[in-house]
Amino acid sequence: MEVVHRIPFLKLLLPLLIGIILQYYIDIYRWSMIPISIGCGIILLSYIVTAKHQHYHRYLFGVGVSLCLIGIGTVSTGLRQEASLFTFPDISQVYDAVITDIPQEKPYTINLKVELSDTRKQVVCYLPKNKLSKGLRAGDHISFFGKISKFESSIDSEGFDYEAFMRNKGYAGVIFVKNGEWQQNESSSSGVKIWSSRCRQAVLKYYHSLDLSEAEFGILSALSLGYTDSLSDDLVQSFRTTGTAHLLAISGMHMILFYSVIFFITGLVLYQSRFRSARYVLVIVLLWIYLLVIGFPASAVRAGSALTFLCAAKIRGVQLYSFNTFFACAFIMLVWNPLWLFDIGFQLSFSAVLSMLVFLPLLPDFVHKGNKIFRYFINIVVISVVVQIGTLPLCLYYFGVFPSYFIITNLLIIPLFTLAVYIALCIIGVSVFALLSPLAADYLLYIPIESFKMVIKVLTTICCFFEQLPLALQDGLRINLISVFLIWTGVSAFVFFVKYNKPRLLIYGISILLIFLIMNIYDMVQYKDSLTVRYNRGQPSVQYSIGFTGINHTGFTSNHIINLKGQLYLVLVDDGWKNTRSSDSRMDIDYLHIVQGNDVSMSVVSAIFNIKKVILDGTLSDYHSKRLALECEKLRIPYHQVSDDGALRIFF
Repeated sequence: MEVVHRIPFLKLLLPLLIGIILQYYIDIYRWSMIPISIGCGIILLSYIVTAKHQHYHRYLFGVGVSLCLIGIGTVSTGLRQEASLFTFPDISQVYDAVITDIPQEKPYTINLKVELSDTRKQVVCYLPKNKLSKGLRAGDHISFFGKISKFESSIDSEGFDYEAFMRNKGYAGVIFVKNGEWQQNESSSSGVKIWSSRCRQAVLKYYHSLDLSEAEFGILSALSLGYTDSLSDDLVQSFRTTGTAHLLAISGMHMILFYSVIFFITGLVLYQSRFRSARYVLVIVLLWIYLLVIGFPASAVRAGSALTFLCAAKIRGVQLYSFNTFFACAFIMLVWNPLWLFDIGFQLSFSAVLSMLVFLPLLPDFVHKGNKIFRYFINIVVISVVVQIGTLPLCLYYFGVFPSYFIITNLLIIPLFTLAVYIALCIIGVSVFALLSPLAADYLLYIPIESFKMVIKVLTTICCFFEQLPLALQDGLRINLISVFLIWTGVSAFVFFVKYNKPRLLIYGISILLIFLIMNIYDMVQYKDSLTVRYNRGQPSVQYSIGFTGINHTGFTSNHIINLKGQLYLVLVDDGWKNTRSSDSRMDIDYLHIVQGNDVSMSVVSAIFNIKKVILDGTLSDYHSKRLALECEKLRIPYHQVSDDGALRIFF
């Protein structure tokens, strides 16, 4: 109880979470004033109790505050949900909008995040790619004609709901504008958000002028601006496989490095003790200017808030209690944007920090001894393991994968990433200085840029090497939400056992983990001999298990047939099947999987194959998907559209 009293923000956070979750899943927005009114009444009552019953004051006050926070969580969540609610008519019409973020260039379109001028709702707008659309920037006004649609709500086999993901980001719909049905207006908007996006766009434009490769540009943009859209899918997958993908998002490590640099620079000017408070105030201001420029990503805001609390404590000359600071950051962030609670980055960031706060104090003394080099590398190993423990349940729940070599890769890559961040900050600093002398810019930037290229080359080489090793990534390990809480509860029991040495807690922990193992063994037995089809990163993905052996195919370059214990599964990619002549005895195919780039006709295919069910992949265009579905209906062949019906699981 003494520990709980030292964490007042935990007691504030819990009722706020209750309000957020109730509103998100049940929608009690219309009743939100009831707990607020009752809570305010109880708070007033706590101040008018008689002296004889004063010991009830704090309990009444606590109950009243909790009810108010439940209502605040409900109202805040409801307002955010209302902003992304789909309310558009089912007709095409003209819309006026302002671009709010950096335009993203796709293979055939330009992806814009826009805010409609009349409703203030945010939508995703796709324009045809041409010289005019490629010149757009944040703050520009455009008009376009079309019908705004809902995001596709199909949920894949990994539980990812794209519609909910975009709704939580604040976007209400999507529109695809045809060529000639949009125009750029002369007016232009300004504001803090627009200024932030324009700053990022200007910096990215400058990075493009530095003669960097695609990987170097993408990593530099991610390290300095948190901009990850330029990273290729293959590069991101390499970091995921090696367990170092967290380094691509601006989080605690990046913010601490940035904090140390600006703290050092401000110390060169405000080095006298009388300027101590002014120095910390300046550091806070620079931190939040940086957060503004990078667009306030959740993980960076969490780290920035914690560093702000640290600076404020230094100014006041008081000690911070880490757990209370942790929960204070979560409380403030969720009051501002409760939908961050359902953001994967937010969840992983806070899980990692909480894991470090819990486990690091329990480590033996030898971890903190030895020379600086030993302590540096042992800390990398320890923190990597501790963070993996805290985030593993969520990683298994969302992704179902586990990087086998994460300890070795973090040991090798984190020092290189630290060096890369420092060099990136050096490039920014030298670039600012070079503005005073443009003629000397190339000479000043040569060493930092070449050093950055060298570090990135070594870093990507290490990632590619470990990615290609056998068993680099264990997949197919997805667990349900109940298992997530079972793991956390069991680990918590072990932690309290180590701290308080109570055998009963050890028994509880072992029992909970046994329940977890039994549940997952049951699921493993239940789902053996099954095949799952899903749409993964723009390409078809087929994962199947025969017995307890799992096999995963992502992307197909030629026709592929799979024998599922006597049932034949044919993936149709090219027109090689046309060489097969039709005959009276057609080949029996249990499942026909048709993927992108195929102008197949079902009437021709059905003359060669006796098909029991057709699977229309998510990579098919909307036209071909509808055409093939109509042909299947005419031929009375059952079919499944992955784009509309979601992932498909087959048991055999």
